[in-house]
Amino acid sequence: MALEQQREVFAVPGNITNKMSWGANLLIKQGAKLVQEWNDVIVELPAETRRALVVKAQARSAGISLTTQVNQPPPDGRPGPAHKALMARIPADVPCRIDQLLETSDTLTSSEMSAALFDLELLGLIEQLPGKNFVKVW
Repeated sequence: MALEQQREVFAVPGNITNKMSWGANLLIKQGAKLVQEWNDVIVELPAETRRALVVKAQARSAGISLTTQVNQPPPDGRPGPAHKALMARIPADVPCRIDQLLETSDTLTSSEMSAALFDLELLGLIEQLPGKNFVKVW
């Protein structure tokens, strides 16, 4: 129906031996655009939409302040210095395990790391995936 209305159709492929993947794989076979990562969708957006997303992401990043400590919740809704350092180590498109983050941090304890990750998640800057994996929100 989407193709009849001249709309873009995207599909994430699945395992060919799994019955639950049949629909997505059929859509790809019929001409839907294959999606393997977030960038596959972004490049298909109109230029003005992509620019607006970049501006929004830059505004969100610029809101990061260096004024609060990790063990204190941000009073103004902005992350502290440890939050910002943690954000720099979390990739935007590849999930990062919490144990990897702990190994690379020489200043945060595991409880401080968990608290900082939780704060960043509440602020909408990161997302927790299954298995204690974290990724930046675009």
